Amino acid sequence: MKTSLRQTDTYREVLAWLRGGDATPDEEMEGRFIDIVAQLVAEKIQNSERRSHRRRADLPPSPLSIKYIMREITGMPELDGTAAENAKTHTDAPAERISGKTASHTELDSLMLAKALRHMALIEGIQLTMSQIQCILYIAYGVRLAQKGERLMAEHPRMWQYGPVFPRAYNRLRKDTDDGFEEYDSLRSEHPVIFRYLTNCFRRYAWTKACILVSPLIADGSPWSDTRKSNPDSWGARIEDSLIREWFLPRV
Repeated sequence: MKTSLRQTDTYREVLAWLRGGDATPDEEMEGRFIDIVAQLVAEKIQNSERRSHRRRADLPPSPLSIKYIMREITGMPELDGTAAENAKTHTDAPAERISGKTASHTELDSLMLAKALRHMALIEGIQLTMSQIQCILYIAYGVRLAQKGERLMAEHPRMWQYGPVFPRAYNRLRKDTDDGFEEYDSLRSEHPVIFRYLTNCFRRYAWTKACILVSPLIADGSPWSDTRKSNPDSWGARIEDSLIREWFLPRV
């Protein structure tokens, strides 16, 4: 069994020195203290990597900043093999399509997609928090608006205190404890293109902490932020599709 740094005599010696509160430490001990700290950090990184052994090779490493996650959003997963062509075709999609008037055939139930994500997590052996599910749904919603000029779900995202939320998915998923297999299977068989798209979103973001995912989504200038400024006393105001599409367009 590998010996941990904390089990070594050097570590115990440095720890005893620190606890002693010596006001005039010698240079040798200071140097050893720095080495110990460096080794502890290295051990922590190695342990984190071992705990993340389920991370797939094609997934990005754990983001460390808002700048990183913004760069990841720029490389959004594609809808299908013709996503690049679709993005060009629908860059100037008419407003009525964005509002959902002619795109109802693509609008799905937010709860169905949320439960499908839950089952994807079950298959991978991980557990998604409610915040992660909401962020992935919102990103998927925004990217489809930008790429296709169509809404992914019938439900509009709302401006809640800590980020964009689909209330139906939030309220129902909290009370529903099933594994989501039925919704997962229905999405896969009845909407294969959307299934692949959502799966790509899941694979890219399921291993990212919610606090990192949500940071750019609520930053100044985001649709959530603009809606907040327009509705300072109204949590739950609808985040308009036009704002969402405008924000996501340069990031896809």
